[in-house]
Amino acid sequence: METEYIPKPVKDCYHVFSDGTRLPILCDEDRDYVVMMNLIPIVALSSGVKVLALEVMSTHFHSVLRGSAKGVEKFKREIKRLTVRHFNRDGLSDRVYNSIKIEVDAIKDEEELRRKIIYVFRNCTEAGFEFLPEDYPWGPGYAYCHKRNNNYRKVSNLTYRDACKSFRTRLQLPKDWEYDEKGMLVPSSYMDLDYLRSTVFRTPRQYIAFLNVKKKDLADMEAADARPFLERKSEGQLHREAIKMSSEFFGQDIKHLSQAEKLAIATKLWTDKKTFSISQLARHTRLNVDLLRAVLHVPARE
Repeated sequence: METEYIPKPVKDCYHVFSDGTRLPILCDEDRDYVVMMNLIPIVALSSGVKVLALEVMSTHFHSVLRGSAKGVEKFKREIKRLTVRHFNRDGLSDRVYNSIKIEVDAIKDEEELRRKIIYVFRNCTEAGFEFLPEDYPWGPGYAYCHKRNNNYRKVSNLTYRDACKSFRTRLQLPKDWEYDEKGMLVPSSYMDLDYLRSTVFRTPRQYIAFLNVKKKDLADMEAADARPFLERKSEGQLHREAIKMSSEFFGQDIKHLSQAEKLAIATKLWTDKKTFSISQLARHTRLNVDLLRAVLHVPARE
């Protein structure tokens, strides 16, 4: 008789993420993504926690952190405060409306930890972007695959003043952290790879097994995060259609359109397809979700 497998409990790992359904857009250009990708490790360092996974999307971010509950709560407060501060400073206060909702989920055991890490790693692909997870530029990249780029620069090559300016922080960053040509801190230089290799995945075979986690499990994890997982229309396709319509109908980027013009595009997309959620549509047409529901006569629960 086989012994029942019982996953080992985990007491110091957390899934920390922002609620993308509340914001029309968070990251629009490369510099926005770089800011968020740098904020996560910098705030983690100041909070005394380690990064196991991270991914920045156009409307939200995900991270898996290891550390004390107190440290994670500090991370939650600081990432919220600094995200608002950065976007306000860049004249993009409309992105965050002076607030951003951050959620924290404690991870119960090693199996859930592995699945959460892979869930975050695969988030870009599941959202419809045409990237393998390791090729998506705003995630851990090849950190899990042991491929290094020798062209990265070390923080040690910068003066303290230049580092503060480049990474928007007064925190003294570790000298062995690396950054790329965009000024983004390289995930493989700050992620807790020793813990990932020795405790989480242990062997390449086990890593590959969890990399191929069933889509149903990903859906369950998404539902647990209170953001319904929709396998209908990809975020990427919807985004491209909204941009194309804006150009064809009004001759300019959707972010420069009036509210009435954005509503015209949203109405056209909704009438033609209805294969996505109102929340998704609001994000990619840069409209308030409640306003869009009222205009399209869609109840709160679609």
